[in-house]
Amino acid sequence: MSQPTAVPPFAVISGAQVQTALQHREKQITDLVEATYRLHAMGDSVNPPSYFLRFPDRPNSRIIALPASIGGQVRVDGLKWISSFPDNVAAGIPRASAVLILNDHDTGYPFACLESSIISASRTAAMAALAADRLGRARPERPSRVGFFGTGLIARYIHTFLAGTGWSFDEIGVHDLSADSAAGFAGYLKQTGTPGRVAVHDGPEELIRSSDMVVFATIAAKPHVTDPSWLGHNPLVLHVSLRDLAPRSSSPRPTSWTTSSTA
Repeated sequence: MSQPTAVPPFAVISGAQVQTALQHREKQITDLVEATYRLHAMGDSVNPPSYFLRFPDRPNSRIIALPASIGGQVRVDGLKWISSFPDNVAAGIPRASAVLILNDHDTGYPFACLESSIISASRTAAMAALAADRLGRARPERPSRVGFFGTGLIARYIHTFLAGTGWSFDEIGVHDLSADSAAGFAGYLKQTGTPGRVAVHDGPEELIRSSDMVVFATIAAKPHVTDPSWLGHNPLVLHVSLRDLAPRSSSPRPTSWTTSSTA
């Protein structure tokens, strides 16, 4: 007679524990993200549409529910519950916050609740690094000048994952609507000993035209890059925010793109 299935124990994992577990493992995490994409491509996942909770009294804020199930050797179900409250930034606290609930594959019982803003940022950055590697291989020359349009947490994580997966640049351009944020990101790059020259650009056109790779990581509510000529030099574009690029802003020549919501 088979033994009854045991109910799994439950654990709460803090942000500090998550950060310790993920720190300095950029290559390992990027490989894991690639393996997960491959499982999804083989049909070994369930990924229903996200559900957006919006508020009439706070139209620029939202909370998103993202359920999913993954097979392979992991075999786990779960839900990411991630909020984006842009007004938090003015109060000195992060825009996004998140939790991740994991459920046991066999019993459906929840077995972990993890702080997930770090997990989400790491996944977004790993996706960008993976795309940069695959799309960069198709180019005659590897991009040597990267421009970051938007300089918040996601931009820092993307830079960390690019560096952690073997990328280095002769020049790193920085632009943000907030001059303080741009200066802060430039200072962070210099303090970490990042090789290459760090340049802060006052305008978006100058940043884009001077970059072989452009990383869009903003919280823009509507498209703001509308001139196709800015992209006429065919940069590799990592579009990891939501609405930076207007439909008619595509390059006259084929340009590489990747996109993913950062919530």
